[in-house]
Amino acid sequence: MIAISIALLALLGLSLNLAFSTSLTQPDWAMALLLAALLARRHNWIWVLPAIVIHDVVLHWSVGLSSIIVALAPLAMIYFDQHLGAGLPQRIVLMAIATLSLLHWGWGATAMLLTLCLCVPIWHLLTGLYAQKTA
Repeated sequence: MIAISIALLALLGLSLNLAFSTSLTQPDWAMALLLAALLARRHNWIWVLPAIVIHDVVLHWSVGLSSIIVALAPLAMIYFDQHLGAGLPQRIVLMAIATLSLLHWGWGATAMLLTLCLCVPIWHLLTGLYAQKTA
């Protein structure tokens, strides 16, 4: 149920990005939601990766750098978790690297910061929801 909600909200965010892309500076809504879902639980890669590819194809007309970075994020999370232990700093670095991929598409620094500021609370909320779900 959480995955369907996030996917639908990402679709709504993608619509917002397409509708108001030239009129105001806004975050990449879909990327922030999907990246937060991936960071909250790395097993979400099964549905997050196709959603990121759809995001890139619809928004940027190409499968690009953000798809590749998000595809590598679960592998990096597994590596970091095994060698360093599950921790917040590793995931923050992965979030920052994934958000930096927006520079490739010509997004401004303000939009990148807005995407980061949107991703962090959603990540926190999803982590809490997944913790309650298992308890």
